[in-house]
Amino acid sequence: MLSYQIHLNKNGDPMKYIKNFFEQFIILIQFMTRIPIPLKTSYSEKKLGKSIKFFPLVGLIIGLILYFTNFLIITYLKNIFYNKTIIAIFLIILEILIVGIIHIDGLADTFDGLFSYAKKEKMLEIMKDSRIGTNGTVVLILYFITKITIISEIITINPKYLIIFPIIARLSTSVNAGLSDYARKSGMSNAIISENGIFEVIFSLILTNALVFLIIGTKGGIALFIALLFIILFMLNVRKKIGGITGDTMGASLELTSILVLFLGIVLR
Repeated sequence: MLSYQIHLNKNGDPMKYIKNFFEQFIILIQFMTRIPIPLKTSYSEKKLGKSIKFFPLVGLIIGLILYFTNFLIITYLKNIFYNKTIIAIFLIILEILIVGIIHIDGLADTFDGLFSYAKKEKMLEIMKDSRIGTNGTVVLILYFITKITIISEIITINPKYLIIFPIIARLSTSVNAGLSDYARKSGMSNAIISENGIFEVIFSLILTNALVFLIIGTKGGIALFIALLFIILFMLNVRKKIGGITGDTMGASLELTSILVLFLGIVLR
C-alpha cells in the first residue's frame, strides 16, 4: 500500500483540487454505477484508486434514489396498491439497475472460494472462475431472501436507512483497500489498493460519519460503529485465508455490510 501524499502545485491553486475531486467523483460514478453521466473524463486505474475515498458519496446518491422512490410509491400508490414485499423487491431491482451486479457477483465468488476449504491458490482460482458454485448459489438465495424481508420492514419502521445503508456499505471498500494488501500478483483491484492507505480510510470514515449523523442522528453513529467492527473482522478473516483481499472480497464486504446496516435499522429503530 502507498501512503497518502499531498501534492501542492506551484501556485497552491485551490481550483486544481476542486477539479481533481470533480474528475475523481465522476470516474467513480461512471465505473461503480450505471448512472449515465454525459461527461468525458480521462480514466485511469490510478485515478479510480484515488477516488475510492469518495465512495460513500456515491452511496448517498444511490440511497437518495431508493428513499425518494419509496416515498413516491407510499405517497401516490398507497391507496391504490400497497404491498411491502413487492415494494422491497422493486427497490432491490432498482438498486441493481443503478449499480449492476458487480458487488453481488463478488459475494458469490467469495463464498465459493472461502468455503471451498482449499489452499490459498485454489481459493483464488475458484473465485476467479466465472461459473457459480453451490456455496455461491446458496449465499445469493439467502442474501435476497434476507434483504427482501428486512427492506419490507425498514420502509415502514425507518425508511431513512434506505439512504444510509449504501453509504456505510461503501465505506467498507475504502477500509479494505486502505488496510490490506492485494492477494493476487496482479489485477485491476491492485491499482485501487495501491492508491489507498490510512489517510483515505480516515477521510472516508469522517465523511461517512458526517453524512450518517446528518441523516439519522446518534443511532446512525451506533450503526456505523457496529458496521465498522464487522468490516474489519470480515477483512481480517479474508486476509487470514488468502493472504490479502481481492475485488471479489471487497464486493462481498459491501453487500454483507448492507444487510447488517438494514438489520440494525430494525433493531435500533
